[in-house]
Amino acid sequence: MRRLALLPLLPLICLPLAAQTPKSPQDANKAVVERYIENVLGAGRLEEIDQLVAEGYVDSTPESVEGARGPEVVRANQRRLRERFDNVRYTIDQLVAEGDLVVARYIVFATLRSDGKAPGRSAEFAGMTIFRLAEGKIRETWILNDQLAMYRQLGYRLEPPAEPATQTAPPP
Repeated sequence: MRRLALLPLLPLICLPLAAQTPKSPQDANKAVVERYIENVLGAGRLEEIDQLVAEGYVDSTPESVEGARGPEVVRANQRRLRERFDNVRYTIDQLVAEGDLVVARYIVFATLRSDGKAPGRSAEFAGMTIFRLAEGKIRETWILNDQLAMYRQLGYRLEPPAEPATQTAPPP
């Protein structure tokens, strides 16, 4: 009978043990990416990039500078972003991990710096990055941001190219 009386307490006894269960490598990688996006990039704490980005880091995004390596690549990209925009924030919508890869889907919020004549316009656009991690650090990324949505919100217009002028053949 005493054993049955302890049965309701079993979850309370086991709960601390469950909290001590080690994280999977994928969960650990997701935690690194979450900290990188929200606490470092989103908070503008660029001095912490070295803690999360490996020395040999490579940005494999097609438009990236070929041959550039290391945390300074991220820092330089973020500096350029912050030269043009104020109030840069990132919010993660989803993290998915498999093997050494983490895919992050997020929203970027930013305000274009004012030109002094009019207040800066705000933009909110989606982004997605594939991260490759090893030994607790980001080693490689492939980045895709919805720049078309960003430019539209900032007032740019997309227009088709002008039709080429039709040429008439000279008379024979």
